[in-house]
Amino acid sequence: VYKRQVRDLWSSKKTGDISKTYSDFLKELPKDDCRYAVFNFQYDQGSEGQRSKVIFFLWAPDSSKIKNKMIYAGTKDALKKALEGLQIEIQGTDPAEISEEEVLSKCKLISR
Repeated sequence: VYKRQVRDLWSSKKTGDISKTYSDFLKELPKDDCRYAVFNFQYDQGSEGQRSKVIFFLWAPDSSKIKNKMIYAGTKDALKKALEGLQIEIQGTDPAEISEEEVLSKCKLISR
């Protein structure tokens, strides 16, 4: 989970252990502030077996300040360029948009 500090400078606020679940990851996102995050989402693709996707999140909840939302949206591409191996981008403004069911649906759609 990354927090923007100053122009083009991000700090890692939390690094998760590979054994952590998606629910654990969601608990790390603040309710009233924006964050960038990367998560290795693992899921079952039925007869094709286990899969994983490295997902980049832009979390900008409706309750966060408008200025922060604009800054995060405007600087996400610079951070994405610095990170390698990202496969999916998800932007969320409320918990439903980043729910496990929604993320799983997007991962399976891309796996086809």
